[in-house]
Amino acid sequence: MSRVLIVDDEPSVCHLLAETLKDLGIESDQAYDGEEALKKLCEASLQNRQYDAVILDIVMPIMDGWQVLHAIKNNPLWKKTKVVVLTGRATSPSDIIRVIDYDGVFVEKKGSFAHMIEEIMSRIL
Repeated sequence: MSRVLIVDDEPSVCHLLAETLKDLGIESDQAYDGEEALKKLCEASLQNRQYDAVILDIVMPIMDGWQVLHAIKNNPLWKKTKVVVLTGRATSPSDIIRVIDYDGVFVEKKGSFAHMIEEIMSRIL
């Protein structure tokens, strides 16, 4: 069974995405800021239960998504982890390029973004 870490400071978004993934038969855990996300990634590594993907919000307290994305892609244990970056804020082309440079997928939190996540996860996992 695939495992995904959902990282977003909005509990309602975490819950929506967890339910979406559950419907696909994908196990998920949640973290509500970047620091907690890195802690969960470390714990998973120690237990030899790596995450197959991370759904990552950009704007969060304590540690933002850019810092987490950088940490994931620069850690030999996690760098092959697929990352889907979410944002509800206006984005620039340079932000999208930055995500692509990290081999990630970029999704805006608008409309039926959960359906978009469902489509992406069914293709990458």
